[in-house]
Amino acid sequence: MKILSKIVSILVYVFLYAPLAVMIFFSFNAGKSTSVFSGFSFRWYIELFTNNRAIVECLMNSLKLAVASALIATVIGTVAAIGIYRLKNKYVSGAILTVNNIPMMNPDIVTGVSMMILFVFAGALIGLTERVNFTTLLIAHITFNIPYVVLNVLPKLKQSDPRLYEAAQDLGCTPTKAFFKVVMPQISGGIAAGLLMAFTLSFDDFVISYYTSGADYVTLPVYIYSMVKKTVTPDIYSLYSIILIAILALLIVYNSILSRDDVKRDRAPKKSKKIVALALVAVMVISLIACFTYGGANVTVENLVGTYTTDLAGTELNVYNWAEYISDGSEGALDVVAAFELLTGINVNYSTYESNEVMYSKIKSGSVSYDVIIPSDYMIARMKNEGMLKKLDYSKITNYSFIDEQYKGLYFDENDEYSVPYSVGMVGLIYNTTMVEEAPTSWSALWDPQYKGNILMFNNPRDTFAIAQQLLGISLNSVDKAEWDMAANKLREQKPLLQGYVMDEVFNKMEDGNAALAPYYAGDFLTMQSINPDLAFVYPEDGVNIFVDSVCIPEGAQNLEAAHMFINFLMEPEVALANAEYICYASPNTAVVNSDDYSLKGNEVLYPANLDAIKKEYFHDIDADIRKYYEDLWVSITTEQ
Repeated sequence: MKILSKIVSILVYVFLYAPLAVMIFFSFNAGKSTSVFSGFSFRWYIELFTNNRAIVECLMNSLKLAVASALIATVIGTVAAIGIYRLKNKYVSGAILTVNNIPMMNPDIVTGVSMMILFVFAGALIGLTERVNFTTLLIAHITFNIPYVVLNVLPKLKQSDPRLYEAAQDLGCTPTKAFFKVVMPQISGGIAAGLLMAFTLSFDDFVISYYTSGADYVTLPVYIYSMVKKTVTPDIYSLYSIILIAILALLIVYNSILSRDDVKRDRAPKKSKKIVALALVAVMVISLIACFTYGGANVTVENLVGTYTTDLAGTELNVYNWAEYISDGSEGALDVVAAFELLTGINVNYSTYESNEVMYSKIKSGSVSYDVIIPSDYMIARMKNEGMLKKLDYSKITNYSFIDEQYKGLYFDENDEYSVPYSVGMVGLIYNTTMVEEAPTSWSALWDPQYKGNILMFNNPRDTFAIAQQLLGISLNSVDKAEWDMAANKLREQKPLLQGYVMDEVFNKMEDGNAALAPYYAGDFLTMQSINPDLAFVYPEDGVNIFVDSVCIPEGAQNLEAAHMFINFLMEPEVALANAEYICYASPNTAVVNSDDYSLKGNEVLYPANLDAIKKEYFHDIDADIRKYYEDLWVSITTEQ
C-alpha cells in the first residue's frame, strides 16, 4: 500500500511540474521554436533583458501594481479584520463576512466587467477622458485583495488572548501602544500570509486587469495573453524560468530559517537546502549580470525622409496595435517605438490587442482613449461608418507617397481619407510534405478522409466559414442566410476529420510535424517553415481571403499632432523595412519592396508572381443581423458532439 501511495504521489508531482520543467528546458533553446530543441543557448535570456523592452516594462508594471495593491490591501484588510473581531453582535459580523466573501466567490469576469462599467460611468459623470487607468486598476486590485487579507488575519485574532491586551493597558500602555506591542506580534503571521497572498493574486491576475487597465499601464499577464497574432517566443519562457527560480530560492531560504531550531539530526537536510538555495540565487544573479552586459536594441534611424520635431516632447501618445506586429528590437533589429521616442521626446504608451473585435469594443466603450490604431480592412469600414475614425491630414504624412497605388482607394476607404496601409496578407494552405504526397490545389484537401485526425482548422468563425464558402463558390460577404447554412453544413461534414480548431497553437503543431494540413496566414507560414523545412504552402484555386491592415486615428484621440508624426514615422523606408522583416507580411511600401536589403524581396509566398491570377476576396463589414446569424451557427458547430 505504501508503494502504491508513493507511486501515486510521484505521478501527481510529475503531472504538476512537468510543464514547468519543459518551460525551463526550452528557455535555453537556441532556436525560436517552443517545441523543437535546436541546441543549448542563453539567447533568450539575453534577448529578454537587452532587446525586449515591452516584456520588461510589463513585468515592472506587474511588480509595482502587486506591491502597491498588496500593501494597501493588507493595511485595510487588517483594520477591517480587527473591526469585525471586536463586533459584539454575531449577526452583524456574520453579514459583514458574507459580504467580504462575495469578491472571492464571484467569477473574475463578472467582477472585471462590473468594475469597468462602474469606472466608465463615474468617469463620464466627472468628465474624464481616460476612464480606466492605473488608478482604476489599483482600486480594482485592492478591492479583490482585501477579503483574502481579512480571512488570513481574523483567525489569528480569534486565537490571540484578549486578556494580554487588557493587561498591557492596565500596566500603563496606551491602546495604540498595546496593540503594536501585544496584539501585532500575535497576528503578524496572518498579516504576512495575507500580504503574500495579496501580492501573488495581484501579480498573477489577468481577467480583472484586462477590463480595468488603460492604455498607459499594461501588466505582464495581459501582455502575454495578447500575443496571439504569432506564437509565443522562448523569451517568455526565460522570464518565467527566472521568476520560478527566484520563488524557489526564496521558499528554500524561508524554510531554512524556520528550521534553524531543528534538532541535530535534521541539520544535514537544512544545510543541503541552504546550499541549493545559494546555488539557485547565484545562477539567477550570474544570468542577470550576463544579460545586462550585452548591448541593447538598435534605436537609431539613420536616413530619415520625413521631418520630425521635439515640439511635443514630454507629451503622451497612446498606440494600440496587434501583438508582435511591430519591430521591437529583438535580435538587434530596430526598436521602432524606442527610436520614435528618442527622436521626438514623445512618450509612447504601447499596448496590444488580440483581435479587431476586442479593439473595437474597447474603443466603443469609451473607457480608454487611443491616438493610433492598426485595424483590418473590414473593421476600418465599420468604424468609419460609425463615426469612430478621424480624417487624416495627409500633408503631415509626407511618406504616404511610398504607398503602392494598388493599395490606395480600396473599398474600406475609397477616398483615402482615414487610413494608411501598414501590411498586406492572404490566407493559404500549409501542408507537411512528409504526410501529403502531392501539393493540394483546393480547399477540398481539408475534407479528405485520408488525412483524418491530421487536419487543423481556424478557431474563429469568419476565417473558417470563408474556407467553406470559397469551396462552395459562395461570396465571403453573402447576405443570404441560406448560403451561410450551406457553409455550416459543409463545416459539419468536416468536423469528424479534424484534429482540432486552432489559432496560435498551429505553430507548435505544424512545426513539430503533428498535423498534415492547416489553413493560416502566409506571413506566419514563413515563421513555421524556418523551424520545419518540410512545410510547404499553396494558395488554393477556389479563392483566398486577402486583407490589408492600416494605420488610423480614432475619433477620441487626444494627441493628433503626435499621432500624425508617428504614422509618418512608420512609413519611413528604414522603419517600414524593419517592420516588414519582423512581422513577415507583405509590405505596401514601395521603398521596402524595391530595397536590396529586404530579405523577403521577391518571396513567392508573400509576393507571388501570379498574384493577379489568384482569386481573392476581402472581408467586408457584414450587417449585424447576418453577423449574429453566422456566429450562432459557429457556436452550434463547435459544441455539437
